[in-house]
Amino acid sequence: MKYRFLESDESLKERICQLNGIEAEELEISAFLNMPEIPVVDAFKQKILSNSDKRYLIVGDYDCDGICATVIIKRLLDRLHIANNYIIPSRFRQGYGLNEEIVNNAHDHHFDIVLCVDNGVTAKEPIRLAKEYGLQVFIIDHHEYTEEPQADALLHPDLLTEDFHDMCAAGLCSLLSDHFDHDELSEVYGGLATIADMVPVLRYNRFLIKRMFETLKTKENLPIRYLLNDSELDYDALSYTVIPKINAISRLEELMNVNHMVRYLLENDASCRQYLGHIERINQIRKEDTRIMYDSVKANISDDEPFILIRSETFKEGLCGLLANRLMNEYHKPVVILSEREGELKGSGRSPKGFDLYTYLKAFSGLFTTFGGHEQAVGLSLPAEDYGRLEEAIRNHPVHVPVHLQDVLLIGLETIDLHLLMELEELRPFGTSFVEPLFAIRDVSYTNRFLVAHKYPKYVLSHQLEAISFDPAHANRQFDTMIGRIQRDRYHKNRVSFIIEDLL
Repeated sequence: MKYRFLESDESLKERICQLNGIEAEELEISAFLNMPEIPVVDAFKQKILSNSDKRYLIVGDYDCDGICATVIIKRLLDRLHIANNYIIPSRFRQGYGLNEEIVNNAHDHHFDIVLCVDNGVTAKEPIRLAKEYGLQVFIIDHHEYTEEPQADALLHPDLLTEDFHDMCAAGLCSLLSDHFDHDELSEVYGGLATIADMVPVLRYNRFLIKRMFETLKTKENLPIRYLLNDSELDYDALSYTVIPKINAISRLEELMNVNHMVRYLLENDASCRQYLGHIERINQIRKEDTRIMYDSVKANISDDEPFILIRSETFKEGLCGLLANRLMNEYHKPVVILSEREGELKGSGRSPKGFDLYTYLKAFSGLFTTFGGHEQAVGLSLPAEDYGRLEEAIRNHPVHVPVHLQDVLLIGLETIDLHLLMELEELRPFGTSFVEPLFAIRDVSYTNRFLVAHKYPKYVLSHQLEAISFDPAHANRQFDTMIGRIQRDRYHKNRVSFIIEDLL
């Protein structure tokens, strides 16, 4: 990693805003506290109210955003005493979003309205079929579309003002729910999905995340509390403990139907514990299987290859994206991981910032049976017999990933204290478009050094500050500059720790 060191006399808030290329106003959320009704959202609300005597089938998606969106709309329709049911299609058997099988079932079971959440805007043929049956189609989605869907009601960020342009589907569902009445649990699941879907943590998204966090601190949400286990409630615990468990279910759907996760989140009492053991077990399997996949490919990756392309008959399709993301972060290259099954390859790709993987692969998308995604993440499938053609196409198309300079804020050792930590915590949540800063301490000297667990180097920088690295490779490195993050000491709450990311 190469760094660009930034030095300034401005406030910490101003420095972090400059680092992210945003204006401080984009962090301001007070305007949303007493927000007037939004015409597009109110029109969707009125559409539901004018069809309150109809039967709704909610069609969700299998990731955290789609699951939370399904929960929010299910809660809303139940509060309105509107007859409804829901389905999240099988990731592997049916694929993403509304399909003709679901429409046929909706017709056969006498539903009147199909309400799609986190999908629907590109489901042209299923919508056409629904219309033939006389079904209405309502859509709450945030995915890109080139042709507006022929829906009877549509709620999409592009139809809203700039404050709402980057919302995920569950965030939109929470916004809609709030136009009926205030429901704290809808805010919780809207905020959680906003973190999970990695949309910008600015404007209304920021408001929603903060409201979620305040609710979780003051009210008992048992499904989320159980998923935290013994972890302290903070943004990192939600990101790295809770959300992966929700996402794990559809990745290993042979172990548990993803619709059970909707039921789990709907039951805000101790009865939800009936699902908890299965969820925890599946998450452990997810971590172990991903580690096995990683270990199996690590030795065969060359530093010289500009594009990492891997296929395997043993890989689980639902874990390909996780492995691709890990390898992309480690090698700073585009990665595509494919799982082979019954003559078909299915998988995911990830790429670092500065390389548009979607556009790159779209140049030869004629090879693919299915293909979709965005700049940094794609999903695709192709016949196994065409793998060689894909390899050749990648070899013959240059890959250029620009050198990425990581911005780092220079800071004096004497300024790292509880006051600075409180300033940082006040600026949370960090995330997409407002990343947590890395700090650099130059000309480092320490009074003591020792190894934690015989492998993690820890340095005593002053009587109030210690620094630790969780990379064993740092144990014997010579350095004069530390780069890392500032956190509250987990064992001494009135002290600060410096978590080392790199030593130079």
